[in-house]
Amino acid sequence: MMIPYTKLKEHKRQNLIDVIPLKKPFTLLIEPTSSCNFKCIQCFQSMNMNEDNYFTKKLGNMTMSAFQTIIEQMKNWQGEKLKVLKLSIYGEPFVNKNFCEMLRIASEAYIAERIETTTNASLLNKDICEKLVRYGLDYLRVSIYSPIQEKHEKITQNKIKITTIHKNLAMLQAIKKKMGSPRPFIAPKMLDAFEAENDLFKQMYADVSDEIYIDKPHNWVAHQDKNFIKELYKDDETRIKNEAGNSISHKIACPMPFTTMAVRNNGDVSPCCVDFIGGTNIGNIHENSLQDIWNGQNMYEFRKMQLENRNNENYSCQRCEYYLSDHYIKDNIDGFPVAKLKRE
Repeated sequence: MMIPYTKLKEHKRQNLIDVIPLKKPFTLLIEPTSSCNFKCIQCFQSMNMNEDNYFTKKLGNMTMSAFQTIIEQMKNWQGEKLKVLKLSIYGEPFVNKNFCEMLRIASEAYIAERIETTTNASLLNKDICEKLVRYGLDYLRVSIYSPIQEKHEKITQNKIKITTIHKNLAMLQAIKKKMGSPRPFIAPKMLDAFEAENDLFKQMYADVSDEIYIDKPHNWVAHQDKNFIKELYKDDETRIKNEAGNSISHKIACPMPFTTMAVRNNGDVSPCCVDFIGGTNIGNIHENSLQDIWNGQNMYEFRKMQLENRNNENYSCQRCEYYLSDHYIKDNIDGFPVAKLKRE
């Protein structure tokens, strides 16, 4: 019996402030691609791609060579397994035709307790579904944007039928059953619509889901004063402010640099999974190993900055609200002594 996706954060949970600094991150994210076939209005993917910034300059797929380098570095890093290896960050993972081969390599390396990805499910086909089961993907989170076709098209700026997405998930469930596998655990989620639309979403996808849930609104790192989430909720700004306010804490330090590493498609490494603009990049796998980056001076200084309430010194951190959300970030490490950051 697999643990529901929404319960994973509580499974064998440790109080982070009691166990840091970690010898190895709990979570490693790898970006198979930063490209997406959806251009959702509440996402930076909807930006003008002619704009000159880090995201548009680095748009593309990760090479198999780069992916194998990451996996080899993790295999050579002694210690416990990662808690989670996530094969997605800022793009639709199945845009990269090598995704399934990447999954196979990662699975056979035995470097993580579980492997997951997040997708819009529009590009699934029989071959991909069979390989997801055969190669051992543990969790498949599915981003649904609306159970109403017209609204789906408005949000995603893509005309794919929502019935096609449903059929794709039904196909994956059928293949799982045929192959006698509980994996991947399929968890469709939708950002809260605050309306009967939530119920319609649950009804529409209930028969193809292992778990279905409503996600809380969150924002990406603000860029050029653009507030992405307002594009989705602009007709109900008061409600979204109230909803956000109910889950906002007053943390000083972001816990992510103490638990997480994210590798972009070009090999850049960050401790952050919401900084599409690249302000938190601290190294590159082609110059240093992930182990050296994790234990290196750049990461130390980044963590020190967090603990000393100097987030405003970083371009991306000063524009971030994500770490303040108690819904997404459970830990609070405020008050952890900087002197204890470096292990003996």
